[in-house]
Amino acid sequence: MVKSKNRQHGLEYIVLNNNEDELWEINYDTGIATNVSGYMKLDSFRTEVTKYSGAIEDFLVKERSCTNVHHQEDITISAKFHERICTFDS
Repeated sequence: MVKSKNRQHGLEYIVLNNNEDELWEINYDTGIATNVSGYMKLDSFRTEVTKYSGAIEDFLVKERSCTNVHHQEDITISAKFHERICTFDS
């Protein structure tokens, strides 16, 4: 993640509440945070993963100063695959 003039760019990965089922990918360029724990595993990361105690919405607002944070309903990709997403402005 790169910060410039109070705007974040790129991807950041975060684990919420020390729970691997709460692994989120935050894309600051598109303004979308996605729960990726259904298809990505924490032990496969070679980059730093941030840990935060709380909800993804709280992290985006309190830690990254994002605005217009909205939790979206689960998106059904297929019968076996659902994604939880959150949209925001960085």
